[in-house]
Amino acid sequence: MSSWPPRWITPTPEEALAISHGIKASDFIDAFAVVTKDSVGGRAGDPLRLRDWQRELLIQAFASNGSGFKHRVNLVGQPRKNGKSALASGIALWSLLTGPKGGEVYSCAADKDQARIVFGEAKKMLEADPDLAGMAKIYRDAIEIPSTGSVYRVLSAEAFTKEGLSPTMVIFDELHAQPDRELFDVMQLAQGSRGDLATMFCITTAGQKSDKSGRDSIAYGLYQYGQKVARGEVVDPSFFMAWWEAEADADYKDPKTWEDANPGYGDINDVADFASTVLRTPEAEFRTKRCNQWVSSNLTWLPSGKWDELEAERVITADDELIIGFD
Repeated sequence: MSSWPPRWITPTPEEALAISHGIKASDFIDAFAVVTKDSVGGRAGDPLRLRDWQRELLIQAFASNGSGFKHRVNLVGQPRKNGKSALASGIALWSLLTGPKGGEVYSCAADKDQARIVFGEAKKMLEADPDLAGMAKIYRDAIEIPSTGSVYRVLSAEAFTKEGLSPTMVIFDELHAQPDRELFDVMQLAQGSRGDLATMFCITTAGQKSDKSGRDSIAYGLYQYGQKVARGEVVDPSFFMAWWEAEADADYKDPKTWEDANPGYGDINDVADFASTVLRTPEAEFRTKRCNQWVSSNLTWLPSGKWDELEAERVITADDELIIGFD
């Protein structure tokens, strides 16, 4: 399984993996999820077959504490076009149809159009199976299961309207695009009354490090926190992160870099597309979207190799005026 493990992964005890809820989630997706549009990964209507690395991801993320979820927050970072949205749609349906009675599943994103991507694919998967569709009432932005009282809804970033919710599963799509951390905090705190029956599954590519306030974005902050947990600097068994990315100093034009950063390289996504888009895409944008590397700004980026070209030898004397800058 060459796509596993990712570059960064937080530790999970083997005993929690052996009874992971992710095993049932994987089986559910294999049984009921379908490809919703023609792509490199398959034709619309075909069964959505999980890759081994996706199955392992679900087993790790949805590890069990013996009853509910071991992890309250899961952060999954991958470059674009690695099947994140389709996987999240399958997770949402699994939680809606097999989760606790009165469950509340939410698709969250920076705006409602983005949130509808995961929700829309889940709706198509549901409608493709007459038996599953017969269990549900389907609306534009909601799906209800009358027999259990569970509901799946779309939410966007106007967090002040979301007080009073009691989610069991929260799917955050493209967390890096959140304008601030307000919606994330509202949904995280709202899980309190559900205990270990609730979890949050955040999927994202890398992006800019700061949000509209100028502080670290919620996604970048969680990424840094996940690194500390992965390194053992922080012990937090309730947090899980799996993050694929290229090495910081990797040549962004090298196919080996693309393969290292993309678990679906040459399978879910197209090798030829990388070779084509790298010729016309600004380096910062390509590093962010295809190599999953964080950048300070999309407007500035020292081109690869230029820093080394600036090296020069110089003799400094006692009479020279020196200016030293610290970042």
